[in-house]
Amino acid sequence: MTTSLKSNNHLLRRFLLIFLALLFASVVATTMVVVRIAYTGRFAYLFLVWNLILAWLPFLFALAVLTLRQSKLALGAFGILWLLFFPNTTYLVTDLIHLYHTDFIPIWYDAIMLFAFALTGLMLGLLSLYFVHAVVRIYFGSLIGWMFVGVTVVLGSVGVYIGRFLRWNSWDVFVNPFTLFNDVMLNLFHPDLFLRAVVTTGMLTAVFIVAYVILFLLPRVSLEPA
Repeated sequence: MTTSLKSNNHLLRRFLLIFLALLFASVVATTMVVVRIAYTGRFAYLFLVWNLILAWLPFLFALAVLTLRQSKLALGAFGILWLLFFPNTTYLVTDLIHLYHTDFIPIWYDAIMLFAFALTGLMLGLLSLYFVHAVVRIYFGSLIGWMFVGVTVVLGSVGVYIGRFLRWNSWDVFVNPFTLFNDVMLNLFHPDLFLRAVVTTGMLTAVFIVAYVILFLLPRVSLEPA
């Protein structure tokens, strides 16, 4: 009992540290936007803060999946919510497209600011997948777990494409499901748009998979001398 309690306390401390680190990263990124607004008097990049808030949702849902995994109802509900909002994490990486030269502030400031949001969003996505992947491995084993990772990353990349190019949101699955479906089908059957979709989702999938494998292997690499 004592050993189990110590293990749980250690796990909670690790979760708290991860949460605080991501919160700190979010505060730093948001502060950059606030400073930019104060300096220029323009609200050009305020949307980044909203996108970051949306990127936090799948991370919180993933924590719920991990901590409430004993309840099948909670596991299913939060798992679905996590999958729907998961693309919002990687979406922040595509916000790098908004970097442009302006006379109001040096471009290097905007570059670092956009990178801060992109990095925070990417870490939120990687860690949320890490948590859910752990639960899938517990229930179904390692092979199914990695198959789940592959399918999830592909679906997430498709979601990013739908958000960036087709301008749909995660909640449109509930609000406008038929219009969303028709728009996606239109892109699939249009030769030029289909190629763009395949290339974009393929690149996002490759980058995210590489980043996730590195994250997954990092805790398993011993830095202690043999």
